[in-house]
Order: sequence, then C-alpha cells, then structure tokens
Amino acid sequence: MGNPSLARTYRTAMRRHRFGYALYEPAPFSRLRPGMLGYLDNEYQRWHPILDLTDASAVEAAGYSRLGPLQRSEPDTRRYGPLTADKVTETSVALEAGLGAAAVGLPVEVGGVVRYSTAGGFGAVLLCGDEVVSEGFDFRDPFLAWLQRNAKKLFAKYPDAKKHGLCAVTWTYSSADVGITTWENSEGSVALGCNVGAAEVAKVGPEVSWVRGSSSSGWSTWKDQKRVVFFAGVKIKSGLFGFTREEPEKNWRGGGDVFVVQDDENGDSYTVSVEEFGDDWHRIRKAGEGGHIADEDSDDEEDE
Repeated sequence: MGNPSLARTYRTAMRRHRFGYALYEPAPFSRLRPGMLGYLDNEYQRWHPILDLTDASAVEAAGYSRLGPLQRSEPDTRRYGPLTADKVTETSVALEAGLGAAAVGLPVEVGGVVRYSTAGGFGAVLLCGDEVVSEGFDFRDPFLAWLQRNAKKLFAKYPDAKKHGLCAVTWTYSSADVGITTWENSEGSVALGCNVGAAEVAKVGPEVSWVRGSSSSGWSTWKDQKRVVFFAGVKIKSGLFGFTREEPEKNWRGGGDVFVVQDDENGDSYTVSVEEFGDDWHRIRKAGEGGHIADEDSDDEEDE
C-alpha cells in the first residue's frame, strides 16, 4: 500500500481533539447529520450517505427494521479558536518588531498575530469563523443494535459500504464558515490574527475573534452552507477470512467488539468489528440531559 492520502493523514492528525472523525472535505449538513447512515471512502474520506435512520417510513420502505427510541439533545453553539494537528507549535509574533500585519495577509487593525508551524512533517489548522454547532443523540445503543440487526442486508446491498465500513452518525460539529490549511514539511506555516495584543494571545478565550492570514499552502474555505467538520458515531466493518481488515482508532471507546454475520449466498460467515468513535463521548453523556458539552474534562486518559 502507498502513503495514506492527505485526507486520511488529516483525520489521524486531528484525533487529539477527540470529537470523532475529522473531515478534510467538510460535508454539507444536509448529507451528514445525526441519524444518517453512510460511509467514508478510503482515499479521500468523502462522505457517502445511504439512509436517514430517523425517517421511519424510509427505513421500512428500504426493507430494514425500525430504529429504537431516540433521545435527541438540544443543539449547543460555541466559538472555537484554531484547532491544530498534533506536533503543531504556536508562536506569538511581535508586530512592533518590524513585521506588519499586512505582511502576513492580515488586516492592519488586528491586535495580535500567531504563527503556527511544525519542526518537520505534517501540519494542519482548522479555523471556523462562525459558531460551531454540536448536536446529536444522547445514546448510541439504539444505533448499535440496529446495525447488528441489519448488517447482513446492508452489506449485501452496498458492497462499497462492506469494503469501507458503515457509519451511523450520532453527533456532529458543524459551522457555516470553515477554513482548513495543511502543509507537509518544516517550511510550512500559517499566520492567524486575533483582536487582542500579543501578550494576551496565550490566554485568549472563546469570545476572541480570529482572522485567517497567509498560509504557505493556502486555505481551503467553505462558506456556502452549514458543513460538518467532525462527526462521532458507531461504525461496523466486515472482516476478511474471519478477521477485520482495519484496526479501530487507537484507544477509542468500543474498539475490539465483534459479532458474526452468516453470508447465505456463499454459505460462509465473517466477523464484523464494532467501533464507537469520538472520545469526547464521556462528556456528551455527562451533559446528556442538558444537551451542553462541558468545556474541559479533568479525567486523565491514555495518550493516543
């Protein structure tokens, strides 16, 4: 196998934020929303929707059993600062040292400038210029049970989904103003501006406004509609010769569970792995009744 695609590298490097799968090409919320069933292709990590599991009539018309009772959480909105890939470092830039904001592609009125870079290898920054909406369902069990009941039919009807794995989306993080920049060597970097002075950059909060500046590789931006930047949920993936072909995300909850599906057409059986992805799930569960995500969780967890 060759080197992983840029989209897969981005997804791996953004695991540290524990919001689930990171999308290098943010999907429209109309196609990827809580309750949707679909899959990500391996090369580009693009979302391919199959069925809205919350539409009972559509599910039954397709020949599947109904989804169990769901508890939907109220959407929660908040602003995020820059979300960086692992190994990315930030450095405050003193504008008074002779470097003007305009020189790094920023408006002259910005109060502070931060440069993000890596000592070597891959780097990425995600910056949403609008509020990020987190929303979904408080419990995953109904989705997991539904996937187990219908796995045989689903894999028989959708060979691509059997190859790539099926995801039931239970939670999404989306914004109507998304910017992503990546680089793949030590010469890559990006400058961001904010409305506070350089001395205050290290302690800025969510109320601070950020502005995208110049990037060594340019920005990919989406402002046309609400798009999903992270999503969490339940994934099932078939195995090859009795073993699963893809290991679950390291240290992600639910990895390692399997069940067996009988292939009536070939007379064989194969294992199906189950992965519940999105490591912030413990925070979602704690805030389930109120529908709000806690800012931080003090529990110590293993490094990824």
